[in-house]
Amino acid sequence: MVAKQVVHTISDVLRRIDGRGYKAYRELLGASETIQGLRIRVTRVQGDPFAPPSVVRIDVKPRLPQWAIRYPVATADYIYRQLYRALRRLSARLGEGHSGFLGVPRPGPVMLQRSGVELDNSRHLVVRVWAGLPSRRRRVLADAAEDLLLHRIPRAVQEAIRVDAEALRRHVDTWRLQEEIRSKLPRLGLVAFIGDGSILPRRCGSCDDPLPGAVPFESPPSLRVEVETSLGSVTGMGVRRGVTVIAGTAFHGKTTLLEAIQYGVYNHVPGDGRERVVTIREAVKVRAEDGRSVACVDISTFVHSLPGGRSTSCFTTSDASGATSMAAAIQEAVEAGAKLILIDEDTSATNLLFYDERAAPLIRRKTVTTIAEQAASMASKGVSLVIVSSGSMPLIAAADTVIIMEDYKPRDVTPEAHQLARDITASEDYHAPRSRVLVRAPRLVKPKLRGPWLVAKNLDEPLTLESNEQLVEEGQLRLLVAIAARLNHFEGLSMRSIAYRIDQDTREGFQQLLRGEPGPGYAEVRGIDVIHLINRIPSVKVQQETGS
Repeated sequence: MVAKQVVHTISDVLRRIDGRGYKAYRELLGASETIQGLRIRVTRVQGDPFAPPSVVRIDVKPRLPQWAIRYPVATADYIYRQLYRALRRLSARLGEGHSGFLGVPRPGPVMLQRSGVELDNSRHLVVRVWAGLPSRRRRVLADAAEDLLLHRIPRAVQEAIRVDAEALRRHVDTWRLQEEIRSKLPRLGLVAFIGDGSILPRRCGSCDDPLPGAVPFESPPSLRVEVETSLGSVTGMGVRRGVTVIAGTAFHGKTTLLEAIQYGVYNHVPGDGRERVVTIREAVKVRAEDGRSVACVDISTFVHSLPGGRSTSCFTTSDASGATSMAAAIQEAVEAGAKLILIDEDTSATNLLFYDERAAPLIRRKTVTTIAEQAASMASKGVSLVIVSSGSMPLIAAADTVIIMEDYKPRDVTPEAHQLARDITASEDYHAPRSRVLVRAPRLVKPKLRGPWLVAKNLDEPLTLESNEQLVEEGQLRLLVAIAARLNHFEGLSMRSIAYRIDQDTREGFQQLLRGEPGPGYAEVRGIDVIHLINRIPSVKVQQETGS
């Protein structure tokens, strides 16, 4: 006969350990209690009042409109934002260290799946919060802990699930509109859409909120499209498949437009100004990354001659140059499934972007076939490009669409640009990269997020996560670190297969993705983002698939 496991209530445990040393709080692990229809369970216990806070999970079936249940990500995002505000108000200092702290990570201006609030189609809501168990002189304060766990947390959750139906409807409809536009882009021959009236500039370089008094976006008539949705028709500028060059003088909105497109892979919240800026999910921003690690990437389509006769069909280095790092980034993105590559001349290796034929008499040997030369071929093989350039004629010659930004207003100058560039005819065939398999991933020892850096005891140097410019929340960085800790589970799979599995597991929830009960600190990433990280870990071992 198997003995039943006894699950103690939180209040019973607290009464038993009151006044004991802080480590007695460990007896709370797994303890649960039901308060006002909320099942509260402690899933992680901190070892010290100054250590990262404990984790509390709350399960509830809230009364939500049926139409809201059909859109669980948008509804959970709305509840999460209410939870964040409630916890900030109810958090209080109740002793030393993190004692009395309550919180979840601050949400950004986009709607994401987050481990702090998850909702399924059966109306089951899971809430996870950080809670600093209170102590004084490292002694358990049972009364304060009971107030924190059984009064303040339930109150915060009740406030979070007490929704304003009109505000929730607006939140969900904003999500629906962006999803419907995104689903229609392929049929319209588009890779991105910027709605008329959108506010693209931000208040400051590191700010999320829109710039007051900014010029609303207005599509050039020649590029305006109308997208029909169940919420009404929307007009704006369609970015067509192929090659688009955004040109113009400095400080007139070129990079602002590109940034709006790069963040358009996410759905934005009401009031952000970019709620009608939508990009296909398979868009990747690339840049030059001097000094990065590269593992057996086929960059031969771009770079075909290196000093010492080194091969570029399986290019490997621990210290890539600007050009080789950017060539690798493009090929890695395409290998992972990217259908749109975004490039800003300011952060690029210009010798990879274009080549001035007028310099040919001075250069005896041409070792790089540029993006401008291969752009048309890339587009014909399903990889579109949007490139910001001050006005490079080789890039303009390769473009299907040329947009000039003046005072944050776009102007379609494609016919005039093609007339100016009519004598530039250089065009080369693009070769997609050979597919690679992850052979061995390092077992990172105690990986942690420190600022924007991934650190681990067996990494020689911290690994920056800022090279991926499309990440918008710290929770995404935390999730990448958590996935990096279990990369060995993906050994034997191709890069594209890994990306697909990450996307599939994410749809099923964070517990499935991480194979264990998560804390509240994670936000969704795309499979392509995980591949971006794998490709930059120095000790990763890969090999190219034969026949690919």
